[in-house]
Amino acid sequence: MNIVEILNLEAYEQKLVKKNVCAYARVSTSKLAQESSFDLQVDTYTKMIMNNHEWNFMGVYADEGKSGTNITFRDQFILMVDLAKTGSLDLIITKSISRFARNVIDCLSIIQELKSYGTEVWFEKENLSSFDNKIEFVISVMAGMAEEESRSISENVKWRIKKKFNNGIIPMVTSRVIGYSRDEKGEIIINPQEAKTVKLIFNMYLQGYSHRKIAEHLNSLGLKTKAEKVDWYENAIQGIINNERYTGNAILQKSRRKKIGNRNSIKNQDKLPKYYVENSHPAIITQSTWDKAHELKNQKIMKYHHTLNRKEIRKKSSTRSEYSEFIICPICGRNYVFKTNNINTPYEKRILICSSNKDTKVCENESMFADTFDSIMISHINQIIKNKDIFLKFLRNAFLSHPAIISLNSNLVQTQGKLSELDSKLRLLITSDDELDRQVKTQLIELQTKLQLELVGYQNKLLTTHNINNIAKYYRLLLKDFNKPILEITEFPFKEFFKRAVMHDRHRIEFVIQFDENYGDATDQFQILKTEYLIRKTVHVVESKITIY
Repeated sequence: MNIVEILNLEAYEQKLVKKNVCAYARVSTSKLAQESSFDLQVDTYTKMIMNNHEWNFMGVYADEGKSGTNITFRDQFILMVDLAKTGSLDLIITKSISRFARNVIDCLSIIQELKSYGTEVWFEKENLSSFDNKIEFVISVMAGMAEEESRSISENVKWRIKKKFNNGIIPMVTSRVIGYSRDEKGEIIINPQEAKTVKLIFNMYLQGYSHRKIAEHLNSLGLKTKAEKVDWYENAIQGIINNERYTGNAILQKSRRKKIGNRNSIKNQDKLPKYYVENSHPAIITQSTWDKAHELKNQKIMKYHHTLNRKEIRKKSSTRSEYSEFIICPICGRNYVFKTNNINTPYEKRILICSSNKDTKVCENESMFADTFDSIMISHINQIIKNKDIFLKFLRNAFLSHPAIISLNSNLVQTQGKLSELDSKLRLLITSDDELDRQVKTQLIELQTKLQLELVGYQNKLLTTHNINNIAKYYRLLLKDFNKPILEITEFPFKEFFKRAVMHDRHRIEFVIQFDENYGDATDQFQILKTEYLIRKTVHVVESKITIY
């Protein structure tokens, strides 16, 4: 009698398919003590994954000098999750739960999100898989302990700061405050040259000059900011006018953090004690000058806003819109902002204007009707939707021929060649007991280690931030659900699709797809459109295009 073995073909095929595996590494500070740990993690995980014949190496995503309490600032972590969304990751290896996330809610929600994409997370130290049925309970307990550790460290730091405040010790970072520096003993002293700039700012303000006019005057004199940049802006002037420390006194704990893990500071409004320290350091201006400047400031606020209530002023001044931080002016480098002219009249118009020209005309760039801008961008988006396959093919080819990719591949080949040469030299020296040969061998091994790390860096970049397949998948997914033309810009995720729009002038607009953040010049363009619009019965033509950087 013949025995027939029934094979599960699907399970057998799955066994043959290699798993797509990546690793995630993180060190919470960028100090020298942590740098070797960071490089070691990247190198170790690279070798671990590449030495497993059942795995495809998908890169090591690594955030250096990033806190685990909040994922918002971990760019590589976010990139890794985006890759999982495309279905390209089967397994993520990470050192421990605390390296992955210290916030329980973030940790659990990310694990659940990754599960929905079919991605497993393996925590080495705890010997745990995110696919384990009890993972949520274990993660809650362990991540909770890690979070409590962060809380404890935070409370200790806050206690030390409060103690300093009680003792009248002011935490002034003089490298960021113009007019001050420190002597050999670490004491705060006046920087005479910078102090002249501070006095000039207050004198001009009391003479009635606006923040913008003062900034323009300082720039015309070639005076530099503390950051050694020539350009002054009105925000910097406003900050100096508002800084009480120029009187030699200091208000401490003016701001606080909402919660542990949230880096954004908020104003301390009676939640924590404030400390006023008199004569804590040398004064640059007198108290009477300060009082006069702030009396004048309040008069201006009342004139324009009819209130001194900060919440009401912020509400009135808010200019955030769907265009915020999207349209760039290449002339002055600032953003375009949205504005409505002649509100509630038959002549009401939505316009986009360079923020340098919000009050008075400073930048030579022109404004544009928001409706015209919308129409141009919608035309580009609808062209892409209509020719989806052609666009995606163009995009892929543009990325393949991008100088950043060519450079990375070239560096990769050169480094591999250097490693091969080193390997040949080391083989000749391996059996030698000669002292000089041993010294040469030690130097060659050090160079080999350095080159291996460089090679890992190039390989990792091609697998993570510069992975053409993954980026192409990202754009395919963005376009997936769009089969019909859109009518409004809010219907399409244009800020995820385009990095920015560049308003060269009223007749030239560029929509940018950014492949490499460090590359400054356009490398390719997809389409050029010409759009007509009217200004006072005169026909104008805008030439717009999509470019790759």
